[in-house]
Amino acid sequence: MEFMGYPRPDGSAGARNYIAVIPAVQCDNELADRIASEVGGNVVALPHNGACVNVKPDKDMIERTLVGLGCNPNVAGAIVVGVGCDGIPADSIADGIAASKKPVELVTIEREGSYENALAKGVLAAKRMLADASVLEREAFPISYLTFGSKCTGSTPASIMACNPAVGWAADALVAAGGTFIFSETAEIIGAEHLLARRGETEEVSRRIIETATRMEERIKATGVDIRGSQPVPANIIGGMTTLEEKSLGAIAKSGKSKIRGVLEWGERPPSHGMYFMDGSANTPQIFLGFAAGGAQVQTLNYGAGLPTMLHNYTVAVGGIPISPVLKIFSSPQDKAQMEYFDIYAGSIIEGKETVPEVGQRILEELVAVASGKPARQEMSSRYKEMLVMYYTGPLL
Repeated sequence: MEFMGYPRPDGSAGARNYIAVIPAVQCDNELADRIASEVGGNVVALPHNGACVNVKPDKDMIERTLVGLGCNPNVAGAIVVGVGCDGIPADSIADGIAASKKPVELVTIEREGSYENALAKGVLAAKRMLADASVLEREAFPISYLTFGSKCTGSTPASIMACNPAVGWAADALVAAGGTFIFSETAEIIGAEHLLARRGETEEVSRRIIETATRMEERIKATGVDIRGSQPVPANIIGGMTTLEEKSLGAIAKSGKSKIRGVLEWGERPPSHGMYFMDGSANTPQIFLGFAAGGAQVQTLNYGAGLPTMLHNYTVAVGGIPISPVLKIFSSPQDKAQMEYFDIYAGSIIEGKETVPEVGQRILEELVAVASGKPARQEMSSRYKEMLVMYYTGPLL
């Protein structure tokens, strides 16, 4: 199976062809937005909440994430903007992206002498990169060049029966073909981490899966909360979930049955092909962001049933991630009225009209189609955007 992608200088293949304007810290968001707005087209700003007040481990993680976004194959070129006193150095971000051999421009107010000069330089660079990117043509690549990430939301028993196992089938098929799959939501593997650990490709991977889940549970307990008593959340309970273990079993179903090659920190890029677990929260925008920084060209958001399906945008991450299209999949036959807002209907499994492999094959084919240029529903229907939400493990100073 092949998809039509944009060739990149580092040998990767893009599903989209964006010019990313990346602010070093939150102070630079407005400048990045001005540059992107004045040029338009496929020039997109990636505003975020990373700041000088983050502690160093979080600053390092944010820098890695911003570099990862710039290196994502869906980005043809990057403009990194800063003031000049940024707590996360703009030049370090630019240098990291430059390692991918794609065009990178560094623009800071300090170097250019004024805000106006920095804006003018950024606009000029964006126009030049956009012109160069516009002549690129898609080429055929095997699906081994694809990375996709998957998250579930609005989980109900329908998730366990339909969308999650079907996504898991698609993930296994992609991995078997030499591609890469990433899943996350550390809090939602608690209670089932021992099952994932059995799938570790090595003893070290198995150990890290258990350690990652334990570390998350201990951090939650440190706040005075017992996750085993506070999950499932109200939306899950309304949908029919009764225990944390039920929710966790449903959540890990989207990872299929393949061996897990490694455990990634949030926003970290997989070192090779295969299946990976990424440490992170269950917060939708943070997961999308972490996957995109990890190199995912396409992603899926898998819905169970009920009220969350009535949101025409993504749950929580209503602005999405500008550079990485997300396919919405839903499971409940009772929610067919919402079908026009979704890319794939998996409820046919519950209805007995299709099997998990049949829906899984449809999901894989739709991922390939979107990677080849077909717009995901959300790309066509929503213009609303939000600031990207970084994952923090420490306090703000």
